[in-house]
Amino acid sequence: DALIGDYSDVTITASDLIMYGDATDSNNTKRDTVQGILDLAGGGAFENIFYAHGHTTFSSMQSISTGSWTVVEFETEVLDQGSDFDLSNNKFVAPSDGKYIFYGSYQVLHGSGSGTDQRLALNHYNSSDSSIAGRNLGKTTVHEAAQNGSMIFTMSASDYINMAVYQASGSSKTLEMPILFGWKVS
Repeated sequence: DALIGDYSDVTITASDLIMYGDATDSNNTKRDTVQGILDLAGGGAFENIFYAHGHTTFSSMQSISTGSWTVVEFETEVLDQGSDFDLSNNKFVAPSDGKYIFYGSYQVLHGSGSGTDQRLALNHYNSSDSSIAGRNLGKTTVHEAAQNGSMIFTMSASDYINMAVYQASGSSKTLEMPILFGWKVS
């Protein structure tokens, strides 16, 4: 048992018990297993879940050139349940056919110039590196603004996704705190 109130890392399994308030029963506290809650919600166990983040120190942050999409470089896999995130190539490779959900974000692009066009995309490719779908998830004209978004892709085994950013004005910018995570939903 663990109290998750201090934002500490806690590892749970499908058989662990969770306490929760039930709004349909006057918010009475109930207990169920993680798997039981997922089953009630119509889902199953999380499959192939991963979480990666990029450089966290300013001196090692990735440089983003002007006027072109740049694939985000990740430095750490915090979680990679199925070993499906390829850290050396900055992409998640689907281990099997199915639907996968992904979330990507970055904090800011540092650099000179205001009103810069900044964008975030998740890109889906097949195993022969042909683009299937690119999703522009966010666009802002605010200098040093965060971007984030999520997307569900139907993927075949060996298809992959990566995350890319774009900025259109001024000199190169520095990417701060990119994260990418996802899992198989069906």
